[in-house]
Amino acid sequence: MVTDIDDVLIPFAKQHGVGVINASALHMGLLTKSGAPGWHPAPKEVVDAGRKVVALCEAEGIDAPRLALRFCLDHPDITSTLIGMSTRQQVEANLNALSLANDRGVLEKIRGIVAPVHNYVWPSGREENHG
Repeated sequence: MVTDIDDVLIPFAKQHGVGVINASALHMGLLTKSGAPGWHPAPKEVVDAGRKVVALCEAEGIDAPRLALRFCLDHPDITSTLIGMSTRQQVEANLNALSLANDRGVLEKIRGIVAPVHNYVWPSGREENHG
C-alpha cells in the first residue's frame, strides 16, 4: 500500500481542480503470483513485503492483483487507475474487481506487513528530475 500521494499530490490536485491518474496498481508485477521481474527497481525489503502480501492473500483465498486494483479504485480522490493487461483473463479479472469489495481485516493485516516499507518510493525516470 502506497499512500504517499495523499500527503502532497492529492491536496495540490484538489486545490487546482486537477484529476490524478494512478498507475502501477500491481507495483510493476510485485503484487502478482509470479512476483517482481528481475529488473524491478525496488529494494529487497519491498520485494519481500510484496511476496508476503501475495502469500497472505492466497491464504485468505483472495486474488492479490484484484485486491490491489480494488484498493486503488476505492481511493476517493483518484480520477483514473491505469493497469496493464495482456490476456483476456486479466481483462475479465480486472472487470470483476469492479463488483467486489476488499475485506477490511485483510487490509489491516497487509498494513502490518508493509509497515516497515510503507510509502517507500524508488527513484525512476531521468536522474535530473529527482530533485
